[in-house]
Formats: sequence, structure tokens, C-alpha cells
Amino acid sequence: MLATLVCVVGAGFVHSAHAGTIFKRGANWNFYKGNNHPSGGDLEWTEAEFDDSDWENGPSPFRYGDGIGGTPLNDMLNKYTTIFFRKTFTVANPDSISEMDFIIDYDDGFTVWINEEKVLNVGGPANPDYDSVATVGHESGTLETFAIQNPASLLTKGKNVIAIMGFNVGMTSSDFMMNAELRTFQPDKSPPKVASFDPPLGNVGMLREVTVRFDEEVTGVDADDLWLNGYPAVQLRGGSTLWTFTFAPGNFHEATLSWNPNHGIVDVARPPNAMDAAAAAATHRYRIVDDMPPALTTILQHGTRAGPGAPVFQ
Repeated sequence: MLATLVCVVGAGFVHSAHAGTIFKRGANWNFYKGNNHPSGGDLEWTEAEFDDSDWENGPSPFRYGDGIGGTPLNDMLNKYTTIFFRKTFTVANPDSISEMDFIIDYDDGFTVWINEEKVLNVGGPANPDYDSVATVGHESGTLETFAIQNPASLLTKGKNVIAIMGFNVGMTSSDFMMNAELRTFQPDKSPPKVASFDPPLGNVGMLREVTVRFDEEVTGVDADDLWLNGYPAVQLRGGSTLWTFTFAPGNFHEATLSWNPNHGIVDVARPPNAMDAAAAAATHRYRIVDDMPPALTTILQHGTRAGPGAPVFQ
């Protein structure tokens, strides 16, 4: 079972509730330079009980030609094309993890195993050996996120191991990079709900904009998701939990807000939950009240019945 590519992201991550980090970029790894094979050509080196006590240890990123910090591999050029990495981690309750993301900045290819199970192969050969090369070139500099499906079936309670084999595209390649992070997500079954409207429901002097606050971060919001007297908003701005809908001007005394039944509003859970069904079906009423007293706007200086030159008030 191999994971699938989900998205390419920038330097940060999309915020998600119920997320945790098993290890971060910059973490220490045991590593073995691919001048030969660490376990005689088989996959014993991916097992949790494999003895890697004689391997080197250092912080990521592992690199040469690109990046800064971490562990420079100044002897890789023209000498070896692969590096073997291992890292152990502890999981208290595998059943509490619904999804897992492997996030990496890499050059040129890699294969990942968790507890001996191959979960990712990105640019690596089908049957790798210590002298293998990446099947395609890939430049570092952008974090990429890969979803590891059904993580509870891969993980064990207590000690686990992740093993990575990094590949360069050739012996004379000018660069190499491996800098990885592993994140987990717990189940979230709570749909997003509307926390408030601004202006509050009831009497208002005018109604061109309505700001909706949700009780958690949502995505998939469009201007035509919120209707005023059956007409969708014409403009939308905002993000995260706070969204402002702008409506076309209208001549009405009663106003009813309702949601488009085909809205795409969801939270950022993994997998996402659609907006609460009761909230989506509800209607919300305003009454437009003209409570502005008349005001003097102009004094006309011309003749009236009061006599020539007397002012006229309007």
C-alpha cells in the first residue's frame, strides 16, 4: 500500500485541529552512507529491532550543494548515490491516529518504510540496492506533503521505526537533500457551526454586509453560499473563522438570510466535516428600520410670503 501525493506547500502548514508532530524537520537521525549495504542487500535494516548502533548520527537536513545547517555530506559526490536513514519513535495509542502526513524537502528521490512496510516510493527504484540511483531528477527547496493512508494498521503501541532510503540521480550529481517531518491527525467528527452574525439579528438601519463567525476554521466558502432574500452575495472577503459577505443594494423592509443548500463549507479536519446540517438549513431574519429623524439640509435665501429676502427652510 503506497501513499498518495496530496499537496505542495510553502514554508508553513495549513492549520488543522487535532494535529500532532511525531518528529520535526531538523530532527536527529541515524544514517549510513551507501558505500555498501547495511544489511547485506535485504530489508532487515528497516525492522524495528535492527541494530544500528554503529551508524552515524546527525541532524537533518542531510545535504550537499543545497541548503544550510544540518549534516553536510561533503564526501558524497563521485563516491556514493544512496544514504540509509533510521529513526525510532513512540506511539501511545495507534487507534487514535486517523491520518498521517510525511512532509519532506528532497533531492532527488526517496523510499519510506514504517515498521518494515513500504509506504512511499517517490523517484526510487522498485528494488533498491546501495548503488541504486533515483529514477528522475528532483530539485529541493519546496516542502511536499504526502498522505500515509490507514496509519493505525502500520503503527504499533510503543516503539516504532521509520526508515528512509535517499537516492541521488547519479554519482556526479551536484546536490542532495533530505529533510523530513511526520505529522499525525486524530479523528474529528464535529461539524463546523455558525457562532455569530454581525450585525446581530433583529432591527438594523441598513444591511449591505453580514459577517459570519464560525466556531472553527473553515474552507470552501464562496460568495454565493449566503443568500439575502434568496439572492446570493456579490462579494466575499475573510478567511479562517471570519467571513464577510457583501450584498447588492435593495429596497426592502424585511430581510431573510439563508444558506445555499449546495454550499461547500467544510472544516479542516482529516477527513473534513461539512457545516452542521441544522445550521445550514436555518434562516435568520432582519428588519430594516428607518430610525433617522429628519434633518435640516438647506436654507434658501429668496423671497417668500414672509416678505422679500426672508429665508426658506427645507
